[in-house]
Amino acid sequence: MKILSKEDLANNLPYAELIPALKEGFKEGAETPLRHSHQIKTHSGTDNTLLIMPCWQAGGKMGIKTVMVCPDNHKQGLGAVQASYMLLDADTGIPLAQMDGDELTVRRTSSASALASSFLSNPDATSMIMMGAGKLAPHMIKAHATVRNLKNIYIWSRDHDQATELAATLDNELSAKVISVNDPEKYVYECDIISSATLATDPIIKGAWLNPDKWQHIDIVGGYNYDMREADNDVMKNAAIFVDTFDGAMAEAGDILRPIDEGVITKDDVLADLFSMVSDDFKRPDQKHTVFKSVGTALEDLVAANLAYNKISG
Repeated sequence: MKILSKEDLANNLPYAELIPALKEGFKEGAETPLRHSHQIKTHSGTDNTLLIMPCWQAGGKMGIKTVMVCPDNHKQGLGAVQASYMLLDADTGIPLAQMDGDELTVRRTSSASALASSFLSNPDATSMIMMGAGKLAPHMIKAHATVRNLKNIYIWSRDHDQATELAATLDNELSAKVISVNDPEKYVYECDIISSATLATDPIIKGAWLNPDKWQHIDIVGGYNYDMREADNDVMKNAAIFVDTFDGAMAEAGDILRPIDEGVITKDDVLADLFSMVSDDFKRPDQKHTVFKSVGTALEDLVAANLAYNKISG
């Protein structure tokens, strides 16, 4: 059995290869049961979340990811998400590889958003604001920059020092100009792409901030349960809405379910998922604003794991 470290995955899952691999993966499909979710009590009183995500292709490979979301980890200098991934032969059950689940997750999540952006955002997009500066943020920026020729990238976070540090790092790595900002409202109005990857429970993107005359794409990936929201009702009711998978979004996404429960939108306002977007006959609706809400799917993990395993194995 092979062991693939964070570095192995970083070297073998470049966004330029993973994004088209995901496109083909959504075209092919797989058996993907809705992920199991369990609340884990801690001594501090904060609930951690355990997620178990299986996926398999008949006659191919099977993967199982276990994820612990631990909101208090920052107090110990640790990432909020801790994950591991096991890749197996679907016919024999033989374990093929154990992989770093964190690196797999951030790369497949960001690449899925970039895939959606390739269908929904302005092909001439040159500007982006990243809401949040955590572990996922640099991957979101780099993945979006893979599918769009971004010139100006702005990073906002409640922790401005963290945003400033990330901006300085990426400014040296990317051809785009990357800076941290204190006032997200100004840049949400100006930017072509607005991406958010936080654990917010109260919306941090306001519909009133958007430019009604500009083609803008809003990419929301942070929230993974009903209580979490990154975009307010004004964003949702005035945009064409898309998701990574209907089953996942309609079971878990607070950014979708809460506006539905509040009568702001209906299920019919969620127009398509990635399975539909990758089809040859998909056409973006003629609407200024689009929203892509991702909650993650084990299919993305399996595609990424397969890509890395095949490259390592030669």
